[in-house]
Amino acid sequence: MNRLASLAGACAIIFASISPAHAVPIYTTADFSGGISNVMSLGSSLGLQRTNTCSGCAAGSVSGHVLFDANLVPGSGTGFVNVPLASAGGASNGVVFDLMFGSKPLEFQFGDAGVSGGPAIQFNNGVFNGFFLVENFLYNGNPFQLSIQGGSWAIKGWKTNSYADLAASGYLNTGNNGLTNKALFDPSAAPAEVNAVPEPTTIALVVFGVWGLIMARRRESERARLEAIRAKEAIKWPCPQPLYETELSDKRELKLAERALNLD
Repeated sequence: MNRLASLAGACAIIFASISPAHAVPIYTTADFSGGISNVMSLGSSLGLQRTNTCSGCAAGSVSGHVLFDANLVPGSGTGFVNVPLASAGGASNGVVFDLMFGSKPLEFQFGDAGVSGGPAIQFNNGVFNGFFLVENFLYNGNPFQLSIQGGSWAIKGWKTNSYADLAASGYLNTGNNGLTNKALFDPSAAPAEVNAVPEPTTIALVVFGVWGLIMARRRESERARLEAIRAKEAIKWPCPQPLYETELSDKRELKLAERALNLD
């Protein structure tokens, strides 16, 4: 029973150490856009204008680009889900996520030093619903914070020990048409093999190897017990023989010797 338990434990360790198969990422790129709804005096210093009063001009524009794994898009009925963005092979930070406001422009990318939350792409029941991002930045030496929650965004300046001075706010276009120019992306530096599943023959060889070790230890233990009994009973062997010729006789002798000791 102990030997079977040891084998089972060894097999459990082996299978636990084998990485499960994962779906190969389906990297997808897409563009998105939005608008500027409110611009305060502080926002004017950032070069921003309201989209509806600056139709088609750069100062009222909001645009961006994102790279995400389509396999991670949740299904319907899942509610609001944020899927963190991640680097993919040889994709640059600007390919993974890039967001621009206005004519200066203000630009934010994946991997920026001031990010304190996100970036993540947000879905509502499997449909694009904007992003989650919190990023602090400096503009002309003044501290600001960009906050994106779903389809709404706001830029605030530092006031009274917090980012409370609204500079500008607006929206991102969401829904089924929120992401445009979708295309598959093949990372140039992606590994040739992603989380490969071990071959069944490899698993079998490892299991047989563990079994062989257990059987070898079993034979070693039996031989040690037999030698101890021989020494105790002063059994003299006229001529030592190779293990493969004496293994069965050794076992018979071991059983007889143990039975004799039990009778004593």
